[in-house]
Amino acid sequence: MRKTIFHEDWWLDAVAPGQWRSLPCMRGGREVGYLRFVDRTFSGMGACLMPQLTRVLGPVVEPQGGKTESRVRFYHSVLTELIGQIDSREHIEMTLDPDFGDLTPFMERGCQVSLLQTFLLDCGKPAEALWGGMRDKTRNVVRRARERLIVKDIDDAGYFASFYNANLDGDTSYFNTGLIQPVFEAARARGQARIIAAIDGAGMVHAKVFFVWDDKYVYYFLSTRDKKAADIGAVSLLIWAGIEHAQKLGLSFDFDGITNDARFQFMAGFGGEIASRYSVTRTTALFEAQHRLRNVARAILKPAWLRARVSG
Repeated sequence: MRKTIFHEDWWLDAVAPGQWRSLPCMRGGREVGYLRFVDRTFSGMGACLMPQLTRVLGPVVEPQGGKTESRVRFYHSVLTELIGQIDSREHIEMTLDPDFGDLTPFMERGCQVSLLQTFLLDCGKPAEALWGGMRDKTRNVVRRARERLIVKDIDDAGYFASFYNANLDGDTSYFNTGLIQPVFEAARARGQARIIAAIDGAGMVHAKVFFVWDDKYVYYFLSTRDKKAADIGAVSLLIWAGIEHAQKLGLSFDFDGITNDARFQFMAGFGGEIASRYSVTRTTALFEAQHRLRNVARAILKPAWLRARVSG
């Protein structure tokens, strides 16, 4: 129930300007918790959405002292009140931080809870211990990449965005890449962002990674590589640089999601442990029907050449 980088006003202003809301929970005249989300309306129906490029969100509750029993009841009461404020919306979706514990208020409101997993690496150890904790094969890949590539900081987020778009190779990005620059500029202004590139001796860029961090985690936020020419160890080298950065900051490293077995095998090599995020959703039958109609309408209105490409 902690406040992450993704809960910050400036983050939400960068990814969803004018679209997000914050609902408070008050006790004794002071705010003890809040819920932030993108507030949208579709065909007169309200929706509580996750902003683009935002890994986790959900309720934040002020830390409490005292007995465990009292704290648990307090958190539950605040969560119940916050979630009750969005109960009238036809669609709810949010992804919760791995530290989030009490899911009961969501389930009591008819929400479905699904499991999303990531790897977390505790970097509060000497760099030598982190290096030794990696799989031998992963260390060798990083070691060989280090012989051929250098790691360089990139200050131009537009340069990262253009490289990212070029490497999509005709595919559609899952987010608006125009958000990369405002997000980077907002986070870097607060000392919470870094973009690094793996570059060879001829000046060719093989891969780039965008990291952001808060008071607990450095997030492996965005990654892109030249699929046709990148060194096999380019991304691994940059991830290791991110782990070293987390170690210097005294933070942990969040590998940002396991989507398939190949990604599992790749991430497991760095020595982290599996952790769970929870995705919470609720959709009324009417909203779902309208959503399907909107998707059909969008498909019909696409240019003929794009429909052919998608269907092919």
